[in-house]
Amino acid sequence: MKALILRDDAILLNRSQIRQADGTVQDVYDLPGGGQEFGETQEQALVRECREEIGAEIRVHGAALVFELQRRGTDRGEVEFQQVNVAFWAELREGEVPGLGPEPDHAQLGTAWLPIARLDRYVVYPPAVAAWLRADPGSRPFGLGMLEIPPVG
Repeated sequence: MKALILRDDAILLNRSQIRQADGTVQDVYDLPGGGQEFGETQEQALVRECREEIGAEIRVHGAALVFELQRRGTDRGEVEFQQVNVAFWAELREGEVPGLGPEPDHAQLGTAWLPIARLDRYVVYPPAVAAWLRADPGSRPFGLGMLEIPPVG
C-alpha cells in the first residue's frame, strides 16, 4: 500500500539516502507506505505504515494507481523481489505534521514535500510513478504494469 498525499501542488515523499558504488551518497524519494499484515484491510495497513514511516495519522480515500515492482539479481538475472503496490489518495488528518516516524524504512531520513511539476529534478522511485504524477490527470492510467527496479549492491 502506498499513500499519495498532496498539498499545494506538492506530494509528500519519504526522503532516504543511498550510497552509490563510487561511495557518494544520493538523496532518493519514494511514496510512504508498505506491506499489509495478516488480518489488516488495505486501509488499515496504509494508516499503520504512514504512522510508522512519517509519524502522522492519515485519512485514506480511493485507490488511484496499481503498479508492480520487480528486481532481478545481478548474478543470473533471476527475480529476487516482486511486489504489487496499490497507491491510494490520502490526506493528513487535521493538525498532523509529517516527519521521521518511530519505525522508518531503512535509510529513511525524513519526509519532503516535492513540487509535482518538478519531480523530474529529483530521484524518485520508481520513476514511472513520478511521471504518472506529472501527467495530465485525465490521461493517467490506473495501472502501470511491471516496473523494474535496480539490483541491490
